[in-house]
Amino acid sequence: MSASRLSTLLGKSILRPAPINASRRMASTLRLPRTSLLQRADVSPPYPKKPSFTTSPYNEAMGNIKSQAKMVAKITGYTVVSVTTAVAFVWQLTHWYIECMMSPTPPELGYQARNLLHGAYIRETLAPNFEVASFYVREALRIALEEKQLEESSNTVIQLRLRLAHDEAHAGNLLDAITEYTRSWKLLIGKGDHTREAVEAAKHIGDLYLRISDYEHAEEFLAWALHNAQDDNTLKSKITLTLASLYALQRNYQLALPLLSETLKTVPETDACLRAIVQNQLSEVMFGLGKVDEAMGWAQAAINASASDLKNQDCLECGGVASNNLGKMLELKGEFDEALEYYNQAVNYSLSVHDSESRDRYILNHERVKEMLKNKTE
Repeated sequence: MSASRLSTLLGKSILRPAPINASRRMASTLRLPRTSLLQRADVSPPYPKKPSFTTSPYNEAMGNIKSQAKMVAKITGYTVVSVTTAVAFVWQLTHWYIECMMSPTPPELGYQARNLLHGAYIRETLAPNFEVASFYVREALRIALEEKQLEESSNTVIQLRLRLAHDEAHAGNLLDAITEYTRSWKLLIGKGDHTREAVEAAKHIGDLYLRISDYEHAEEFLAWALHNAQDDNTLKSKITLTLASLYALQRNYQLALPLLSETLKTVPETDACLRAIVQNQLSEVMFGLGKVDEAMGWAQAAINASASDLKNQDCLECGGVASNNLGKMLELKGEFDEALEYYNQAVNYSLSVHDSESRDRYILNHERVKEMLKNKTE
């Protein structure tokens, strides 16, 4: 190819204009507005939000404290609501259980009085406090008489009075107990009721008069109870035993001894605790008559009988009294080692029945003999 032709071709290619469509596309791309390039501006940016800064550390601290306080208050609120709900459920379940399974109450007393009696049941059995129990029963009795307008002679009111008398007696309020038992007994007699319930009320009255050393009234109620006991041998034995105790306290041993001997014959073989109580009374009467060896024999028999049922309150109390009595008799005979052993046994019995008054007396005897033995060895 000649040089002149090559230069001509090169000149044409340089001077040829660019395609119109391509140039337009490039120009339109360069001229696109920024908004068209950011069509997804509504989508969150892929990078984290810029942190905010404050020039006041105090305000920032207070904000954190308020936030934490709100969270604590919320947690506390939820906890209080949960605990309150649980307590209310357990409380209602306890009342339901006592009402249906343990100690049903008369429906005519109403909701409040029945709940009071449930509380009294707990204070009588599960967590003993007879002062509180008597308060609950007295309030239930007030509701029955004043709000529910029940008759004094109604069986519900009489049962409430008997229960109140029982709690007052165990709380140590002997005069109040005598008052309530006497009212109940008179109401029962007024209805012509000379059944076991009236006899038991009279016996309780006699027991309480005996405890306050009013022997005349004690003998009156015990004699009435014995006369109306009918064919209940166990109840007769208990009444006769109390009457014999009355005569023994009056040092009228000649009357007490035949009553106790007769009572011992009628005590059922299955009632080991009652047998132990009678044997202990015989021991005390024999000691009063000056028959020390026989008294020691009956005391040992009472201890043996009490040991046959250590889950029974009467057996535990009798075992403590009989052990203490035998310890005294051994001490009088100069047998201090054996006396110390029985005094210690009496203390252990008193711990089982939570009898602080008797325990203090038994401990005093124990410490006295212990000191005597110590001085003797020195």
